[in-house]
Amino acid sequence: MIDPNRTLTLEEIQQAYNVELVDKDGTKQTFGELVKGKRVVLIFIRHFWCTNCQAYTYQFGKSIPPSNLPEGTEAYIIGCGASSPIPSYLTRTSSPYPIYSCPSLDLHKVFNFGRTLKGSKAGEKKTYMSELGGGFNRTWLSIKQNLMKSPGHGLESVRGANNQNGGEVIIEKDGTCSYFHRMQNTEDHTDLEDLAVYTPLSEKDKSYPN
Repeated sequence: MIDPNRTLTLEEIQQAYNVELVDKDGTKQTFGELVKGKRVVLIFIRHFWCTNCQAYTYQFGKSIPPSNLPEGTEAYIIGCGASSPIPSYLTRTSSPYPIYSCPSLDLHKVFNFGRTLKGSKAGEKKTYMSELGGGFNRTWLSIKQNLMKSPGHGLESVRGANNQNGGEVIIEKDGTCSYFHRMQNTEDHTDLEDLAVYTPLSEKDKSYPN
């Protein structure tokens, strides 16, 4: 099994540069066009209806706003479905960061992101999950926030594969990878305080939807 924290090789990054992404308008560009020559923090979410990732994206924007990123650093959110759910995802999560998607999953394959529906074990839940409650509450949130508001995005080919996990990546301006984390379960994003200049949130501010 691959080390969840193994950084990318230069060969893998070069391969990733050719993978095509889409933005909220459906405009296509390669991963290389998006990140080359920049220092970037990349958050790879699961499917666009994942309540866990919606909470993480919301808290990421709140606790690490663009003004808190180190100088010369940009951040992007990358999903795994079609482009059509992106505008509503931006609205629901209040994300100050651009959101892209890789419908082909080719980027996820190059980066060796895993596929599982396994949740975290008892006592391993990350802090961003603290206000979401149990499985029933998260299922209800998903229905209320997604199915009831955007029923046309329900197909896996649109919102993204249920079992596709993501992670976090930092690529430096020189094209090397300085940080990598592959989610080992559906609740395994990197703790936000480990990513950049982090502003602790109150329990109220952590709550999604706020």
